[in-house]
Amino acid sequence: MRVMKPLLILTTVLLLFAGASLKGQSMIDLTKEEVRVMVKEKHMEFRRDKSVVNQRFNYLKYVNGLRTRTWIIYFTDEDICRSSKLVCEYGEYDEVLEDLNEAHEKVGESEWSYDLNGDSIQVILARQEWYFTVREARKK
Repeated sequence: MRVMKPLLILTTVLLLFAGASLKGQSMIDLTKEEVRVMVKEKHMEFRRDKSVVNQRFNYLKYVNGLRTRTWIIYFTDEDICRSSKLVCEYGEYDEVLEDLNEAHEKVGESEWSYDLNGDSIQVILARQEWYFTVREARKK
């Protein structure tokens, strides 16, 4: 019984970190190597997914342990992050929406923004039939 209490505390802490995973620093403007390190250190619930490789795009793809979130981070030819897309099952909707509302300024029905190094970053949530996406990129 004594072992169960520390295990319960550890599990609770890990779940809290997983829930707050995408609220942190933006990946935009980071190098590919910086993104790899950031995901490994701060988004531990995500693992690199190399199951499908598309040679047309320069990207890193990550999937969470439950396989309910797929995070695709796109890079320029110089390996600098230019945008990201999070694809989620609808079971994640309320949590992701809450994260967006806490982390960014809401500027439209399904749109948020924040400043990054003097640029405006646009975050758009789009509902699809079987999933929803959250796209993040510089405002054009």
